[in-house]
Amino acid sequence: MAPSTVWTTWGSEVEVRVTEWAALTEAADIVADALAQVQAVCDLGRGDAEIHAVNQAQGTPVRVGTRLGGLIRAALWAARMTDGAVSPLIEETAPGAVPARTPPTFEDIRVDGDTVFAPFGAFLDVTGIAKAATAHRAARRAADDLECGVLVRIDDLVATWGHCPIGGWQVEVGRDATGRSPQVEVRSGSALATARAPAVHAADVDSVPRVTDAGLESVTVVADDGLWAYSAAAAAAAQGVAALRWLGENDLAARVAYRHGSVRTTDAWLHLPPYDHVA
Repeated sequence: MAPSTVWTTWGSEVEVRVTEWAALTEAADIVADALAQVQAVCDLGRGDAEIHAVNQAQGTPVRVGTRLGGLIRAALWAARMTDGAVSPLIEETAPGAVPARTPPTFEDIRVDGDTVFAPFGAFLDVTGIAKAATAHRAARRAADDLECGVLVRIDDLVATWGHCPIGGWQVEVGRDATGRSPQVEVRSGSALATARAPAVHAADVDSVPRVTDAGLESVTVVADDGLWAYSAAAAAAAQGVAALRWLGENDLAARVAYRHGSVRTTDAWLHLPPYDHVA
């Protein structure tokens, strides 16, 4: 079994696995530092987080740092890719403010260089996006710096980089009807994210539309990067009964589990080794 360490930060369980024992402490430090840096600019629970300046501007352009600007761009990209199913906008009203007559959408938010414009009535939360993007970026940095294989898990999102351990990176994808926890092998350089219904994602506090139950238990997506895996899984969960069709139309390698015990997979999941042996 690969050496690993687990801790909790920013409301999430974080796990780091490496292929070399000697690299574990430093790899964990790299991941912890990366998370701390993004948390400092976008954690709504911190009074000094830079994102508050954007939310308080209410129609006035605001200059932001490179890190927050990049996270907002990533969140807008995810919103465009999922037709707004995953959005950085949250429902909130400033004290004493009159609600906007026409609620803003993610398409009303603009980022030009280091300047962000969010219209009146827009409040942003990029927490889930920040964690997903950071997981993959931190895994890559740790693997490159330490010259070993690295897996980073933040709640239900896994990102890998570097060479794999013997037997590959084995990751649980949720319990089935028998109570077992099926595992898949996540290839190096790829990511896996699971969104659970009706709560879309344990690590996510972004605004994702609630949908009718539809009997969904979970949606698991494998993609080339953590941001897209996370966004696609969350968006699919928001599709309800149409989840499997949406995943197939977007050519995603995905597994959909239902509460009554059945599991359905997309063609891309079945034909993308090494996932073809897992139901």
